[in-house]
Amino acid sequence: MSATILVVDDDASIVNLLKEDLEQEGYHILKGYDGHMALQMAKSSQPELIILDINMPMLGGLKALEYLRALPETKNIPILFLSGEASSNVAPALESAYRVAHVKKPIDLDDLNSLVRQLLKKYPI
Repeated sequence: MSATILVVDDDASIVNLLKEDLEQEGYHILKGYDGHMALQMAKSSQPELIILDINMPMLGGLKALEYLRALPETKNIPILFLSGEASSNVAPALESAYRVAHVKKPIDLDDLNSLVRQLLKKYPI
């Protein structure tokens, strides 16, 4: 059975690009477009990985991370953050985060696929 990955970004074109790419890699993909959707979908579907944009309106990725880690049913799900920010701006906020990785936009799909495989292997749910 293939892993389920929740992809959340307020940019629908990025969500659709990642969905198409990751489905070709054999994963089942769920789509969300803001932090609130990420929380609801993570609780209801319990994906093996969440790919989450950091900068989103209403509820950004870092705040969503706080909520996800506070819930027993989502606290162990690994999260791969996407960010258009310079790594030096984001890295300090993620340094001590549990089961978290980061990739900078624009996204290199080969690098993303490799990181997804590594996270799923390192942090099985």
